[in-house]
Amino acid sequence: VAGATALMAINKSEIDIQIATAKRYPRSITEFRRRTEEMACLDPQTAATMFYVLNRDGKNIEGPSIRMAEVAATAFKNLRYGSRIIEIGDTMVVAQGFCMDLESNNATQIEVRRRITKRDGKRYSDDMIVVTGNAACAIALRNAVFKIIPLSLLKPVYQKAKQLAAGIDGTKSIT
Repeated sequence: VAGATALMAINKSEIDIQIATAKRYPRSITEFRRRTEEMACLDPQTAATMFYVLNRDGKNIEGPSIRMAEVAATAFKNLRYGSRIIEIGDTMVVAQGFCMDLESNNATQIEVRRRITKRDGKRYSDDMIVVTGNAACAIALRNAVFKIIPLSLLKPVYQKAKQLAAGIDGTKSIT
């Protein structure tokens, strides 16, 4: 119990210092947009990692990827974020993503469940459970970051990354 209390005091002190630092060095939305675009659109290969497209039931689902969330979180500044596995059950793995804006004291936690059984009901191998857990952590982290950083701030960068990945740099006409 004493060790837990000491750990809680250390954690509280670390967060308090981070909040004080965030208040002393507030973010600039203009600088955020510039830094995000610079990182996301570094080259076509990097730009291609900023979004995903999945086919589900004959429909394409697309959106900003975990790589876009990482770039955005770095550029947004003054965030604490991460993810972890919180449960490995018989048929599901559960990951939790969290993100806290140290400037606004806005925080969120998101849980994501991923199946760890095959169509026939047999459980995945240990290696595949690890891979699935990592994917669940990435999805949970992405979702948590985008609950804190408004996607409206990322829309122009997201569109530019898609164009760059497709070989369109904005200066050439599409033919």
